Amino acid sequence: MDKETLLYHYFSNNLAPAEEQQFKELLETDAAFRAQFEFEKSIKKVILHKEDESLKEKLRGFEKAIVEKSETSTPKSRFRNWSVAASILLLMGLGWIGFQTFTGENLDAIYEENYQAYPNTVFTITRGDADTSPERNAFVAYESGDYQTAIEHFESLKTVENLGYIDFYLAQSYLNLENYDTAISLFEKVIETDTVFVPEANWYLALTYLKKDDKAAAIERLNTLVKKYDYNKNRANQLLEKLR
Repeated sequence: MDKETLLYHYFSNNLAPAEEQQFKELLETDAAFRAQFEFEKSIKKVILHKEDESLKEKLRGFEKAIVEKSETSTPKSRFRNWSVAASILLLMGLGWIGFQTFTGENLDAIYEENYQAYPNTVFTITRGDADTSPERNAFVAYESGDYQTAIEHFESLKTVENLGYIDFYLAQSYLNLENYDTAISLFEKVIETDTVFVPEANWYLALTYLKKDDKAAAIERLNTLVKKYDYNKNRANQLLEKLR
């Protein structure tokens, strides 16, 4: 089966088992195929952004028209039709994103401007250290950006020790893996139960709400941070000015 047809079947959720295996192999071995797949996936992700209702309606219209022609067209030509439609809508979507940036309401861009990964301030890691404890392993993984492994080690620590920082660094790890709902839940737990990382948790919780497009919740957390704590107070005030 040719590559365009495979991509068409993937995006129409119609891959047969044998096609699925071929698709996976091409993703691993064919750089051009993988690049085309990532491009098409990113197009659909932009277009189907949850606030872009007008774009979604236009996309549905394109898809309906493509399906109506399916009896007289090949999968390859249908995929090309989808690509053209998606590219048109991508340009429209980028225009919308540019407008949001101009008017100061692109919350994702504001997040990117203000986010910095929180450093390891708990466990000192020394080169050549023979320590292989779960705590060291967790922070080695965290510092190296291997957040999934860090989560596994932090979770194992929770079963044997009551360490107040674990939920905070778990939240950081989930945030870096773009699991925003879990990160929010953990940051809220830190605010309720911790005594050390509460200011930091408020800051990162505000940023995570920006990622979730919840402007009101982000402002609420920033206001709490400014009123009660000194951590990132100036940046929080600047961010509040931008969001109001």
